[in-house]
Amino acid sequence: LVQGAYGMSPTMQKYMKAQSVAAGGNDGGIPGSMNQAVLEINPNHPIVQDLERMVKTDKDSEETKNFAILLYDVAGMTSGYEIGDTKDFATRVMNLMSVKARDDGAAQEAVVEDDGDDDEPAKEAEVVTDFN
Repeated sequence: LVQGAYGMSPTMQKYMKAQSVAAGGNDGGIPGSMNQAVLEINPNHPIVQDLERMVKTDKDSEETKNFAILLYDVAGMTSGYEIGDTKDFATRVMNLMSVKARDDGAAQEAVVEDDGDDDEPAKEAEVVTDFN
């Protein structure tokens, strides 16, 4: 997420919000003072390409929506913003980890069938662990 040239940083927005609350105001800060951040993406990044493939396949699926929201939340966190619902964020991360673990487990169990020749042991399928 990026800010305008003269926009407030996420840290400054947090300070202003905290001062507003400490002064007895609501936690929304001064209306209009918080600038909008812009999500800039690299269309050549594998994660963005995966999201594009998911949108083309089934843009209304829960998996696609969760993947897009997770991408946005991670971008916000790395830029210094707080995410709105940490429970939903944790659920999305855990779901992603479960899918990854299940896929890795299936890949490790994949064994090339022995052709009946007992002189050569069965070979295991190659497991790809680098997704970058």
